[in-house]
Amino acid sequence: MESTFYKFKLDLEPNVIDMIYDILRMSTIQLVTQIMFYMNNSALSLFSETFIKTFIFINMSILFYYLVVRKIFSFVSDDYLNVNSKPYAHTPPMKPQSLPVDIPIPEPKTKTDKIASNTLSSPPPDPSNNTII
Repeated sequence: MESTFYKFKLDLEPNVIDMIYDILRMSTIQLVTQIMFYMNNSALSLFSETFIKTFIFINMSILFYYLVVRKIFSFVSDDYLNVNSKPYAHTPPMKPQSLPVDIPIPEPKTKTDKIASNTLSSPPPDPSNNTII
């Protein structure tokens, strides 16, 4: 967000900031789509009554979602946005023309992982053989 042209500092809760972004996102999608339809078929009116009603109704629906629905329902889990405490294994860089055999397979930790690793350990199909498996 450091590279934006305009930065507005608002003393609002994050939920309201999310709502503003959703309204801006939806309005942008609607406006660009309407302009593209108009450019494709000039017989259409650019800002017809139907477009304006739809524009207002969709934005009112977004407001309703944030101000009512999100206050009624809340979905959480132990892992919800708990990204910092998760170990992250970087993907090794791929060599050009590398085969799946070149990719290291980590040691399995559970019985399910052992079954999956056995299927991954099988040799790759011969690329010169054109038969479909």
